[in-house]
Amino acid sequence: MKQLGEEIFTWFKESRQNNPVYYDKDYALWFGATGTWHVFRNEDVRYVFSNHQIFSSEYMPKVQDNYLDKAMSSNDPPFHRKLRLLVSQAFTPKAMMDLQPWIEEYVDQLLDQVITDSGKMEFVRDIAVPIPMQVIARMLGVPNKDHAMFKDWSFKIVKQPTNEAEAKEFIEAQQAMGEYFREVIKERTEKPENDIISQLIQVELDGQKLTEDELLGFCVVLLLAGNETTTNWLSSTILTLAENPDIQERLAKNPDDISLLLEEVLRLRSPAQYQTRKAKQDVVLGGQTIKKGDLVAAWQASANRDESVFPNADQVDLDRKNMDHVAFGHGIHFCLGAPLARVEASVTIKKLLERIKNIRLQSEDIELNQSTVTYSIKELPIRFDRV
Repeated sequence: MKQLGEEIFTWFKESRQNNPVYYDKDYALWFGATGTWHVFRNEDVRYVFSNHQIFSSEYMPKVQDNYLDKAMSSNDPPFHRKLRLLVSQAFTPKAMMDLQPWIEEYVDQLLDQVITDSGKMEFVRDIAVPIPMQVIARMLGVPNKDHAMFKDWSFKIVKQPTNEAEAKEFIEAQQAMGEYFREVIKERTEKPENDIISQLIQVELDGQKLTEDELLGFCVVLLLAGNETTTNWLSSTILTLAENPDIQERLAKNPDDISLLLEEVLRLRSPAQYQTRKAKQDVVLGGQTIKKGDLVAAWQASANRDESVFPNADQVDLDRKNMDHVAFGHGIHFCLGAPLARVEASVTIKKLLERIKNIRLQSEDIELNQSTVTYSIKELPIRFDRV
């Protein structure tokens, strides 16, 4: 079976071997800017992620309606540290684990609806989209009636703009999301509820609270990072199982190995493909001189397939000795929501495999969504047998 995404995986491999760091003046980044340095090798990607003094996360234009540039993921210390310390008070690993009983209950309810005697489902629509959407919406206090609207906004923001109309959609989706959350923040300030926005309105550090714009930035990033990437992780996991019946058999006998599969899927089909940085000074990387102000695309998806770090990197191997991937980033911007994502993925796949087996594709004609910033499967129709 041809591996989905083979074209970009081939580009990663050839670039690691022949052009590990190179400039592409015509490459359009996900937020609309053109021209970037591509970085592919594991060592170099980790260097970019680790050295925020050289590679800034403040790469987007500072404009009023761009809420993403106000989030901690788009800022450097000391402002980043302040935001992360404030947000961490409400976003602790314990708080994420406390969500697990509710996640388990919701997953059970969803599986009751979608696992039928037909032995068919469209996995992206039926499971991969609603689970992270429900979790993030619950955390943010977003009602069910608005979920479809939020999914549409988040997709338009991570979609790779290819023309002016799509670039306009990118801005308009952010504006609409910002206006929505501005109203929610106003409501929660006047009448707090049991959600993370209400908590974040109250948290303080040295007498300082998050501003409204900082809260907006967090809400937008949480929706994107906690929604799109987990959807992609779940879909890629099922695709990987469908491609590897032997792994399905192994997990049926050893369900504890599900955690190994999930980490290997993160490495093999990283939900977030690259992260952008901007050089704060001239720097030599991979024999190339990156000038101050140049944009850099650090391809974590390529770093995770670097054969010098991961032998047989293009193969799924649950017995792999080194699972130290960078799918959740590296350094000070390591994903704050990683514990939550792992709970969601673990609960979903464990409960699913308790109820179905012999997962296979209805068709080998599977497409990826139009985005290089994420590894995103458009639709995943599967067949299965009930356990």
